Amino acid sequence: MSKRIQQLEIPDEEQGTLAAIARFTDPTLQELESALSELTPTLLREDLVAQLRRNPLLATVPDLEGILGTLISIAGTASAAGIDTSEVVEAAVQAIKNDDVIDLSDEDAEALKKRLISLEKQTSLALVAKASELLKANERVLHSVKVISDLRPICLGKETNVGGAVIVHQLAIRSTRNGRREHTYFAMDSTDLNDLKDAVAAAIRQDGALRELAACSKLPVLSPPVE
Repeated sequence: MSKRIQQLEIPDEEQGTLAAIARFTDPTLQELESALSELTPTLLREDLVAQLRRNPLLATVPDLEGILGTLISIAGTASAAGIDTSEVVEAAVQAIKNDDVIDLSDEDAEALKKRLISLEKQTSLALVAKASELLKANERVLHSVKVISDLRPICLGKETNVGGAVIVHQLAIRSTRNGRREHTYFAMDSTDLNDLKDAVAAAIRQDGALRELAACSKLPVLSPPVE
């Protein structure tokens, strides 16, 4: 087992989520495995949960979103470390036992390992995890963007007479760099705004062309469509 995985830390809330899987009845676990095998992979987490909720036995499962997120996180950790998911599962269960945040007997721990390893065999989880890793494989990852527009007066002379005004746009970008949040601001005029609009429009056209190419190659695209 790699040193990185040996030092794996599981947040308290995720420990409870994992432990809940150990308490699933066999029919619920089987339905979850079946639903995951039929899942249409997408990066929209809410869509994945909605697909699972269509199964009557899963419709009332508490924190199904958290369970799905934890399963994807395990697959992503394994993918990033280049190891099998069973190693991550082993380390995750051991971390839970070591932390003593929840009561997990040796018998429950073994049952949880087997269940997690079985669930992690689903290709849909690996695809979503790998897609998420690819999106994050850059120096910066965008979280949100907005444009703030102001009308600023132009004052002339000592008596501060307003001789005119200028419209100033500010592009505010919130991103993550090496795990740390950053806020970056760019001043723009109307010409810059038009250039930005043209660049986004071109990117949307390219997005459509790439989706057509993927469709011709019969490759499912996990990225949500541009609305």
